Amino acid sequence: MHITNTIITVNDREFTFKDEIKAYLYSFVEKHPFRVYNNRIAEKHGHELFSMTFVKPNKAVLTQRYPLKQEYLASLVLREDCFSCFPENITVEISEVFEYTG
Repeated sequence: MHITNTIITVNDREFTFKDEIKAYLYSFVEKHPFRVYNNRIAEKHGHELFSMTFVKPNKAVLTQRYPLKQEYLASLVLREDCFSCFPENITVEISEVFEYTG
């Protein structure tokens, strides 16, 4: 399993609930090929592979788990393009990938 965490910070607004920040962020990338790709992976292997944690007042931590190395590698170009769709008020920090074998 190949796992990454991405911290997304909205620098100019605050949110009270996860649904608010989720709707705001998805408004920029709702139909992006990266989301379509990850949805296909989730349908194949399980939706629990992808999760979002809300850190008040303005951060979302995306955890993305890819069961196969090829699936992770195929996601990289799509991920880079997806996150470039965010406006300047949003910063994105991506962890190094780590492999879980347990």
